[in-house]
Formats: sequence, C-alpha cells, structure tokens
Amino acid sequence: MRNDKMVVLAAALLGVMGSAVSAEAGGQIKLSKPGAITIGYREASQPFSFADAQKKPAGYTIDLCGAVVDAIKKELGQPDLKVNYVQVSSSDRIAKVKDGSVDLECGATSITPQRATEVAFSTPIFFADTKVLVRADSGIQSIADLKDKRVIVNQGASGAPLLAKADLEKGLHIQFVKSHDNVESFGALQQKKVDAFVHDDVQLAQLASVHDAKGFVLLKESLSSDPIAIMLRKDNKPLQQVVDATLAKLSASGEFTKIYSKWFLTPTFKFPMSDSLKRELKNAGK
Repeated sequence: MRNDKMVVLAAALLGVMGSAVSAEAGGQIKLSKPGAITIGYREASQPFSFADAQKKPAGYTIDLCGAVVDAIKKELGQPDLKVNYVQVSSSDRIAKVKDGSVDLECGATSITPQRATEVAFSTPIFFADTKVLVRADSGIQSIADLKDKRVIVNQGASGAPLLAKADLEKGLHIQFVKSHDNVESFGALQQKKVDAFVHDDVQLAQLASVHDAKGFVLLKESLSSDPIAIMLRKDNKPLQQVVDATLAKLSASGEFTKIYSKWFLTPTFKFPMSDSLKRELKNAGK
C-alpha cells in the first residue's frame, strides 16, 4: 500500500520537479494584481509561516519566498514591485491560490496527489511525517491506543483523511474534533479537551518545545511522509520556473542551508535536516 501511494505521488510530482529554467522560456510571469505580488502566509504554522510579535509574516517558508520575490523583481525589471501579504488557513489556502487571491502560498502545505490536480507546487522545501502528539501522562503509546479517544485535526489538513483511514482499518472508533489552526488544536490538547493532536511532526515538536517539551510525546508511528512546498496556480508555469530556479540557486550557494538552520537549529529547538531534503538540495537544478 505504501509503495502504491509513493508511485501515485511520484506521478503527481512529475510536473513540479523539472529542471529550473528562466521565465523567458515559458512566457511572461502572471501576477494577480498589476505592480504587486501577493503572498499567502499562515498565522500559526511555526516555524514555517506565522505572524511574529509585531504581527508581521515570518518563518522558514517566508524567508525562502523573500528570495523568490527578489528574483521576480529582477525578472520583471520591477525593483519597486509591491509585496502584499494575505493570511490563509488550512481550509481556504487552496481556494485562495486557485482564485488568484494569492500568487504564492508560503506556508506549510504538503504535496498530495489530490492537491496536485488543483494547484502547482515548487520543488520540495521540506519533508514531514504526519504523526500524533499526546500528553506524556496520557498512557497512549501507539495509534492503536487511540481507540475511542478524542483526536483533534486542523480543518483541511492532510492528517485528517490519513487518520480516518487508520481508524477504519483498525476499527478504533476515534472521536474526531476539528479546529481552525495549530493554536486551537494544541490548546485543546493542553487543556485535556482532546487526547491527541495529528499534524506534521516538525510543527508538533516545535509547539511542544515552546510550551512544555517534557509534557508531550510524539508517537513513533507515522501516518505518512510527505514533501512540503510553495504552492501556486497551475496556469502560471513561468512563475513556477522562477520559484524553482531561485530554490536551486539558494541550494547551490549554501544559503538554503543557512535559512534552514536559522529556523530549525536554534538554542531551544533542534530539528536536523532529513536525508530526503539533503538529497533534494543535492539534486536541485540538475
């Protein structure tokens, strides 16, 4: 089953992982508004994309997109190109990309076969496992232990259908609870309103490290392993080419690794780069 899934995902990725070339080869970059580019960001998807203490967009994906915006300004010959930021959520991010509300979604969106039929993606910028976070005192040690338990998932996140599949296969009778974002979900787990929270492992680990690392445990089992990327419209190949070319240049120069270290290798939070991402960076632009 896992192999079949990877084959399907690989097929879906064929259109997003080609070699990076200049925009001239594919035509003119399309932006939703003349003289401006609109970036979609998340309010609470640390360390990828979030609103900082000054309510300004910040994070790993935001920094990568900042480099992309610089490349777009140069490509268009518009150094004064305005940059607008629009907040998106797990439930509306795809719709806002499709309808042109945002040109680039710079959050923490994983590539799935279904999403790849609706939108386009950059080459992967991260690889995340979908896992389960529980309180250390819960007694829950495996997915099987979630039987009859209350499990919270962000609306529109990929973890929900994955856990639903496991629930059906194992007959767990899980009580699903939906939330709007990480803050609401983690808060419910903290307050014991739910027994578990399903999401990307890195975001779960980051939330736990900020609040009480010893008070929470990530279950060892993974529901899936998925690439995360920058999302954009399907009809904007020139823009996709500039995005991929920029990521390839960041990789070649070593700047990509520096940006990664800034957000994932801090004094309080350490999440080493995966072998999958290392291979991706090594092959970038080839």
